[in-house]
Amino acid sequence: MTREATSISTSASSGPPHPAQRRILTALVLSQILSGAGLAAGITVGALLAQDMLHSTSLAGLPSALFTAGSALAAVGIGRLSHLRGRRPGLAAGYLTAAIGSAGVIAAAVAANPVLLFAALFVYGAGSATNLQARYAGADLAAPARRGRAVSTVLVASTLGGVIGPNLGAPTGTLATTLGIPPLAGPFLLAGAAYAAAALALTLWLRPDPLLLARALDAQSQADQTGDGQVADLCRTSVCGCGKATRNIAVGRVRCHET
Repeated sequence: MTREATSISTSASSGPPHPAQRRILTALVLSQILSGAGLAAGITVGALLAQDMLHSTSLAGLPSALFTAGSALAAVGIGRLSHLRGRRPGLAAGYLTAAIGSAGVIAAAVAANPVLLFAALFVYGAGSATNLQARYAGADLAAPARRGRAVSTVLVASTLGGVIGPNLGAPTGTLATTLGIPPLAGPFLLAGAAYAAAALALTLWLRPDPLLLARALDAQSQADQTGDGQVADLCRTSVCGCGKATRNIAVGRVRCHET
């Protein structure tokens, strides 16, 4: 790394945050509170729902295994989509998938269909992967010295949602009974609504996309550094046939004037 590059890196790490960072963190905090509540509400009763449906504890551990496997597979898909299209579509798609999984769990409970339940829990696992990946979106635009704080802010929001979710288990069970749904499926009503709301919040308010903007800023920084190096080479080698070179910063061109 050159002395100039080192200076730029040091300046970026100690400079003010990007103007869009506060808006991005606000959108992420809101979505993480929602998704954290949905995640905690559903996962706490998944095994109980399977046990109640099968009238046996022999497969009580299968819901957690399917949830974990679904989360692992979704992490790959969300990561690829985020890499290609940005954080907003990647995270929103992950939460929307989890909302669909929640609806599938409710349908399975109403139909008393264990196969549909296990498949839906697999899909539902996408919510966990999305929740984990969202914290990195908070660090995309943060300066190196502030990335830890940005990630921890998003993480605390998710924890807050995780505290709220399980405490709504009893009210959602009562609501489910009112709607003619088995009470153990009630928390998945909350999970589906929370995941859908998180996807909507990110779609509407995670703008500009932090990953795409960070890439654009990085490319611009590298282009500026490359341009500075080219100007220095021109001045040293007198490629323009002049004794003095000045750079017009406003238009990004090199003007050579005869002295």
